[in-house]
Amino acid sequence: MQADLAERTALLVKLADGARKIALHFFHCDDLGVELKADASPVTQADRAIEQFLRDTILAAFPTDALLGEEYGEHAGSSAYRWIIDPIDGTVSFANGVPLFGILIALEAKALDGTRTVVAGVADYPALHERVTAILGEGAHWIRDGQSTSVARVRPCATLADALVCTSGSEYYIKSARVNAFHRLALAARRIRGWSDCYGLLLVATGRADAVVDPIMHPWDIGPYAIILPEAGGVLTDWSGITRLDGGDAIACAPTLADELRRVLRD
Repeated sequence: MQADLAERTALLVKLADGARKIALHFFHCDDLGVELKADASPVTQADRAIEQFLRDTILAAFPTDALLGEEYGEHAGSSAYRWIIDPIDGTVSFANGVPLFGILIALEAKALDGTRTVVAGVADYPALHERVTAILGEGAHWIRDGQSTSVARVRPCATLADALVCTSGSEYYIKSARVNAFHRLALAARRIRGWSDCYGLLLVATGRADAVVDPIMHPWDIGPYAIILPEAGGVLTDWSGITRLDGGDAIACAPTLADELRRVLRD
């Protein structure tokens, strides 16, 4: 299992490097095509091109692995591994020329009892020249400009009254009938900022913000942060405190902040 894992984690850098090149090719492109999917979320040719590159590269190297991607869905596999891909997390930002988007790639392993755990992942931010990576038991690392590498750590924060909290657009609270939860959060936190999608998670994992709250998440939105946040000393759970990989709602923060944050959201 360890040899199999090492082979796959070695591929993560190649995947992230290749996907970054594609993203930057399309970023700020004058004729970028943007369409709306059935759920009214946007998709661009960059999303599709990146996911196709990632799928082709992964399956060429590991044809028996499973895959789950936002744009092309599930590919069944027979090995113990599954890759989870979000080719562009923050497509609204990307399509509007805002650099706060990322490429999320996670590697999930299935144990003998059938439980699944994300064991490695990378979140790459092409326009910011930042990347954060993690492998189970080896910590999380923050790479800037392709050269400077440091340990990624959440910063200590004991109370929401001292916290900088990132969250998604108010329309997601409306869609999920949780406007009151947003109001309580705004009253309890020191500051709320709309640095949403995977950029907020990057800020928490690297100690530049204290928490992320999101009322609607998908498996590919969580992706590599299911391993990055714990390896950086943080927690990533749903609003009730359950660690889950299938989406739903989510909070990410330092452990010292988690109970208060969940209580404010649930009240």
